[in-house]
Amino acid sequence: MQIITDSSCDLPKEILDENNIIVVPLNIEIDGENYIDGVDLTHEQFYKKMSTAKTLPKTSQPSPQSFIDAFKEATKKAGETLCIHLSSKLSGTIDCAVMVKEMVNKKIEVFDSLSGSVGLGMQVLKACEMIKQEANLEKIVERLKEYRDNMKIIVYLETLENAIKGGRVTRVKGIVANLLNLKAMLHVDQGYVKILKTIRGKKRVIRFMLDEMMKKNTDFKDKVIGIAHCNCIEDALILKKEIIKHFSPARVLVTTVGPVIGTHAGQGGLLVCF
Repeated sequence: MQIITDSSCDLPKEILDENNIIVVPLNIEIDGENYIDGVDLTHEQFYKKMSTAKTLPKTSQPSPQSFIDAFKEATKKAGETLCIHLSSKLSGTIDCAVMVKEMVNKKIEVFDSLSGSVGLGMQVLKACEMIKQEANLEKIVERLKEYRDNMKIIVYLETLENAIKGGRVTRVKGIVANLLNLKAMLHVDQGYVKILKTIRGKKRVIRFMLDEMMKKNTDFKDKVIGIAHCNCIEDALILKKEIIKHFSPARVLVTTVGPVIGTHAGQGGLLVCF
């Protein structure tokens, strides 16, 4: 079985290569220049360009041709294909995949992660794990739905600048939040990003994330925890250290938030998925 995902999964290249995952890239426009995510624009290059951009970068779904190419490649490798993509609430990527699937008439299952970044990436890895256990397509989709619906994603925004530029937060609210040193804590709920709480001061952010993990009342010893950061690796490693100290999970995956989610999260954003 072949797994296809899109570039918003934010999985490191070595993990993608190790699991033979096909990635369909999204597109980014920065100050009138167009880039293909992960092809001619790395995450590091994106944050440098975004920091000096005059306007908020724009992202768009993959082209139909990108899916046609991916499906052709997948057909050569395996009889069945599972596509796991960015939340349908955030992008038209799923719709494009379904449209092309109907055109090529192959045995392809398209799955809505209702997530993005490492939340999507962890679902992709769960599918890869089940393939290695020789689970069939129906069983993998059933397990993915359960895994997705029990997943919790907490997002921290260091700055509201991009949220203001994107119209998600009014400029007045942004000014007030900055004056009061309020930090926005968000969560992903059925594919939508919603405000969970505001916290005064950055020092309380990691404590809040750990408390949310504690609330889940789960033994994490055989679980994978995902951390993704918006160009702030030091904060991500501090969070990783605290998670290992308090929960001793089987693995903590640390990666970078790419352009698709990073455009809205902004520099210094931090995400934990468990």
